[in-house]
Amino acid sequence: MKNEINALDFLDDLIGEDISSGQIIRARRESQGLTQKDVSDMTGIKTSFLSAVENDKRNIGVQTATKIAAAIGLHPSSILFPNGVTTNKELEKIVKMRNKILKGKAA
Repeated sequence: MKNEINALDFLDDLIGEDISSGQIIRARRESQGLTQKDVSDMTGIKTSFLSAVENDKRNIGVQTATKIAAAIGLHPSSILFPNGVTTNKELEKIVKMRNKILKGKAA
């Protein structure tokens, strides 16, 4: 294929800083030579909304992230969780409580 690009090469310039969903979408879209109109045509999402997402002025949900991800060749999780998922004290507490409840139900 002409100009075949590694799926994550477009992130090289963003490494070392927190990355937003909008930055990932724009970088990936541009790395493939796609316009917002191209993505809009593929997904049915308005270009004005795509622009707002890329400029971090609007948030997106699973359905929209899935459509955009399909159009730009990424997994939706890379858009929904651009910096990965980290565990914090609150989440650890929830997991401990869940384990305790499940253990009690199994007894």
